[in-house]
Amino acid sequence: MKKFLMISLTMSLLCIGVAKAQVTGTTNVHVKLVDVLALSVNNSDVNINFNNAADYQNGVSVPMAGHLTVTSNQPYTLNIKAAGNLAGTGANTDVLDPSILTIALPTTGNNTALGATPTTVGGLATTNAALITNASPGLLKLVDVNYSVPSSISTTSAILGKKADTYTTTVTYTITQ
Repeated sequence: MKKFLMISLTMSLLCIGVAKAQVTGTTNVHVKLVDVLALSVNNSDVNINFNNAADYQNGVSVPMAGHLTVTSNQPYTLNIKAAGNLAGTGANTDVLDPSILTIALPTTGNNTALGATPTTVGGLATTNAALITNASPGLLKLVDVNYSVPSSISTTSAILGKKADTYTTTVTYTITQ
């Protein structure tokens, strides 16, 4: 019996010793980040229509909710420019200077989470102008844009005296990190 107790005790101690034994291994985990930058314009056409005398007197503003979608993992700048004059169609040789256009990012709606104060580009040009600088990073951020011809322009020869027609230019948005 004594021998049995000794063997049992020895076995118990061995089992306890084995239970406490440990083997470990390690690994390195690598998280690789790359810069992502994407921009899409969600409406290919913006129509600023002067349909009556009140439009010429008061100007016309066209709000475009969710007009742009921006993705950037870094702070970014959003610029805008026009390709050139707004040209009429067919034999119409009249043109409208792009400076008649005011482009603004409102501080409401989708733009409340931009992380920086947007500016208004009054008098669009053929060179880049910043709409927002140092905006917060984000994924698939919708951006609201307002296009307008203000009354300070619509009541002048910049608009008055031009032939009835649809005048068109291409507007380009560019984002950079």
